[in-house]
Amino acid sequence: MTISGNFSKTNQTIATIYSSENLNGRIGSTRIIRDMSGLLVSSFTSSICRSSLAGPSRLAYRSISSVPPSAGRQVLGRITPKRIAVPRSAIENGHYSGTSHESFSDPTLPRRSIWRPIVFCGLLGGGGYIASALYTNIDTQTWGDKLGGSSWWRKGQSQPSDREIHRAKQLEGARSAQKTLNNLPTTLSFLPNFLLIPVLRTYVMASEFYLNTPSAQLAPMGLIFFMGNVFVWWKLRRLEPFMRKWWLHRPIVFGTKRDEWRNCVTMFTSTLSHQSLPHLAFNSLALFSFGSAAYSYLSSSPSLPALSASTHTPHFLAFLLTAGLFSSLGSHLWTNIFRYPGLKKALSHPARISSPQALMSHQGILPSLGASGAIYAALTLTACAYPDSSVGIIFIPFVSVPIGMGVAGMVTLDLVGLIRGWRMFDHVAHLSGALFGFIYYRIGREAWQWTREKLGAKAKGSGLF
Repeated sequence: MTISGNFSKTNQTIATIYSSENLNGRIGSTRIIRDMSGLLVSSFTSSICRSSLAGPSRLAYRSISSVPPSAGRQVLGRITPKRIAVPRSAIENGHYSGTSHESFSDPTLPRRSIWRPIVFCGLLGGGGYIASALYTNIDTQTWGDKLGGSSWWRKGQSQPSDREIHRAKQLEGARSAQKTLNNLPTTLSFLPNFLLIPVLRTYVMASEFYLNTPSAQLAPMGLIFFMGNVFVWWKLRRLEPFMRKWWLHRPIVFGTKRDEWRNCVTMFTSTLSHQSLPHLAFNSLALFSFGSAAYSYLSSSPSLPALSASTHTPHFLAFLLTAGLFSSLGSHLWTNIFRYPGLKKALSHPARISSPQALMSHQGILPSLGASGAIYAALTLTACAYPDSSVGIIFIPFVSVPIGMGVAGMVTLDLVGLIRGWRMFDHVAHLSGALFGFIYYRIGREAWQWTREKLGAKAKGSGLF
């Protein structure tokens, strides 16, 4: 683009840039028009004349409309000239060079973040799923050997039943708790009796609760306990910079490729992070309720012969891990594919005076955190597995609705929020979690059984109990 100017008391250049209108009547993005003969630009020279007797200074220029239209203008349609003031240094540094496809390119603008998050979620989710299946096989084989697997009195059965393994693990836990309780008075002998006795009673109560509580409740409670610790970390002022960096996911990254890879880590950690107490309370209650039901469903076998399993907690944790990553990835890709172009256009505007963070906040591109996506997956899985069950409304006591109707209402609310642009919740993450729960209901247990078989799992026997 050839730009010339003759100014006596200014260091700016008035650049004439054409904005083309296509045949459909829509104004295209500001760009430089080229034809076969070269660049279609308008060069003009203006001067500012001041006189002590004359009035205010006027800018004299030749009207562009007086120039006869060229062949290029007749082909492209109507062309509206626009004049903007740009610093001379920007032109000299090549930021507005005519060789670029984008008139205003800024190296500080964020780039699309698509394939790296997909690779990260695939590796972490798939690796965690395989590791959980492998741990289940190893633990089952260990307990099978302890209980005499393939013994003659099992009448040809290769592995003990799940019920036998569960009883054996309870007895082993009780022995270990009793041994620890016998050694505690000696270990805590420095404490006075009025402190030692409450400590011993507390240990006994905790041990009995752990041994007598079903695993379908212990697994969600363990996650709730961990999420509670993360919530406490948020309240420590010294840890706030660390928490914002590693426990809060930002879908738009300003930085290098290394920063983009580091930002992928928060797609996992943010699913365990809650910054406000009501958010943590609601998610904890939902996780305990629907997580227990999902655990029970995942404990059943999709077909016979079933595989022996000493524990179903790894399967439950693998389900929540993949569900959380799937919901985070869905929200991240939605922002980078559908909302990123509008943000980039706003950031590239030459008249922009707001910071990138202010523009992101204005367009509703905000950081996200919470386990809602994984909980939505557990809720949808429970609704598909137990369609005749009902759910209660926490704000309206003694009122229950069919679980299918409740899930449909929540999904509809998220769809409306996504269309209307509500910013309070991450609606895309909720919808992605609900979709994952439905998919896992269809093929999840079969995929888990197939993974375990490929890793060497054996069919369980009936046992004697």
